[in-house]
Amino acid sequence: MWVYLIENDRMAKVAFRLSPACQGKRLMTEALVRAVTFCFEETELQRLWADVHIQNIASYKTLEKAGFKREGLIRGGKMVNTYCDYYLYGMIKADYIEIFQSKSALREKPGKK
Repeated sequence: MWVYLIENDRMAKVAFRLSPACQGKRLMTEALVRAVTFCFEETELQRLWADVHIQNIASYKTLEKAGFKREGLIRGGKMVNTYCDYYLYGMIKADYIEIFQSKSALREKPGKK
C-alpha cells in the first residue's frame, strides 16, 4: 500500500496491490482502513483519493468497503502506462469522521455483539 503524491499537506493519493494468494481475505480492506485512520488522525491531510480501472471490481469494492465514494469516471485517461477508462474515488476528513462516529456508536450500544 502506498500513500503518496501529497499536495501541500492537504491531500494524497492511495494505491494498493496484493498478492493473488492473499486476496479475498479482507486483508487489504483492513490495511486501507488503518492507513486512512492514520492519515486523518495523525496528519494534516484533509482528502485522500484513488483511481481504479473500471474492470478492477475487487479494488473498487475494497475502496467502497473502506468508506471511499466514487466521484467520477475518466474516459480514455492515462493510468500508469496505458490509456483506459477509470473511476476516481475520494474521501474527505468529514466523511471519515462520519463513518468513524457511526461505527463507534454501533460498537458502544449495550447488548450488541
